[in-house]
Amino acid sequence: MHRNTRLALSVSLILGASVVTGCAPDIRKSGYYPLEQELEVIKLGQSTRAEVLSVIGSPSIGSGDADKELYYVGQRARHFGPFKPQLVDRQIVVVSFDSADRVKNVQILGLEDGQVVVLSQRVTETISGDFGFFKQLLGNVGNVDASQILGG
Repeated sequence: MHRNTRLALSVSLILGASVVTGCAPDIRKSGYYPLEQELEVIKLGQSTRAEVLSVIGSPSIGSGDADKELYYVGQRARHFGPFKPQLVDRQIVVVSFDSADRVKNVQILGLEDGQVVVLSQRVTETISGDFGFFKQLLGNVGNVDASQILGG
């Protein structure tokens, strides 16, 4: 009897430890923002677009060819079990260029600088009107005759 109790206790401890470690928060990074050392290389009024792309790399937003601004966006979020991820940190580096393609400004924005953007709810009307999927599917049953199928 004593042996069964020890076994049950051991199994319970192992399962309990598995559950606790399985629900530990997980920090996930997405996107990319340049390091401070990379940004120090960029000189206002001197560095060109090509130099910026060479030092920092491709931007998150902007093609790098004709855009007046390049955006490098990175963020970290805490994931905990089945719950919605919580944003821990976001950094946006905006590199602006003048008409001669030289760096005009480098701006670093953090999570506190963000603004909520309200998206509009637009609905596209369907061609079929108010017919549902099954009504469309079954609506043609009986409307087909053998001559249409056989081509005769």
